[in-house]
Amino acid sequence: MAKPITRQQLIEQATALFRMKGYAATSIGEIVQACGISKGSLYHHFASKEALGLAALLELETYFDEHIFAQINPHQPATSLAAFNLAIEEFFWQHSNGCLLANLSLEISGGEGPFKQGILDFFSKWQSCYYQAFNAFYPSNKAKALSEDALAIVQGCVLMYRINGNIEPLQRQQQALLRLCA
Repeated sequence: MAKPITRQQLIEQATALFRMKGYAATSIGEIVQACGISKGSLYHHFASKEALGLAALLELETYFDEHIFAQINPHQPATSLAAFNLAIEEFFWQHSNGCLLANLSLEISGGEGPFKQGILDFFSKWQSCYYQAFNAFYPSNKAKALSEDALAIVQGCVLMYRINGNIEPLQRQQQALLRLCA
């Protein structure tokens, strides 16, 4: 007999599998097995794997909105960027399998699909946080370029952390970002 599971628990387990194996490589069977439920229980909460994937993206975005993106205060750009960087580092320290958004981005490879717009919106918010911090110190066009570079550098460090388990490059890059606001 399948055990009862909440929608939230299902999202969390699926997200862990999507991070570890990738969305495409994670089957419905693996998700239900990891949760100890039947496929019917999964479909009670989600109409499809795609709907579950979109819920995982929304859950991640909500977490970042409340706990990470909220760290940025344009009135205290350097201080808030330090808090923002620390929140990012702590998040990925706890999620060593990488960034769900980056993993999904690699899977869609520039193609269209149900996740593309959500991924673009999420990374746009992330870049906007850097922009708000840098815009206090640089002209708008320079702040925009720095924010684009910052996001790319940090995501590269997160990817390498997933591969080699070394978070030090992320820490160094985040310190370099702080020096831009000195």
